[in-house]
Amino acid sequence: MIRMTQWPALRPAVWPAMAAAMLATTAFGQDMTMVKEVDVEADLSAVQNPRAAEYWTDIADDLENAIVARLTDRIAEDGVKISVDISEVELANTFENLTNVADTRMVGQVNITSETDNTAFNSYELTLSVEQALPYFPAGTVVTAITLENRDYYSAMIEGFAQAVVDRL
Repeated sequence: MIRMTQWPALRPAVWPAMAAAMLATTAFGQDMTMVKEVDVEADLSAVQNPRAAEYWTDIADDLENAIVARLTDRIAEDGVKISVDISEVELANTFENLTNVADTRMVGQVNITSETDNTAFNSYELTLSVEQALPYFPAGTVVTAITLENRDYYSAMIEGFAQAVVDRL
């Protein structure tokens, strides 16, 4: 039993523990958005840069798979639908990226809808630059030396975009 005279001595130890317990309860108490469907589309015929259109040929399937891979524990029949429409892709070589002459980036419209609850709707434009995708390059990658032919470049862009979609759920 703690006596009131002991309380001031215990306070420095008790408050951090209580705060941590409250934060943990809040984090575990939040509902995770469940997902029923993921659909990604990309109109590569609208891409102005032929080199970019050729480079991003499998973007819709690859991005859809990357998003679904991050949601395997959140799949449900009564979940939301995630629709991504890639509206723009740009491709720049390392020199162009470093000198800010051009950028490698992906832009897409993300819509999250629910068939059962019309209030569960979110829509936003998501832009991911190669700089934002840097954490998705393999460890030890020298970004200034990587070439577009290296699939790590493509994979990092796909993985970074997919993670940004999931993070905003």
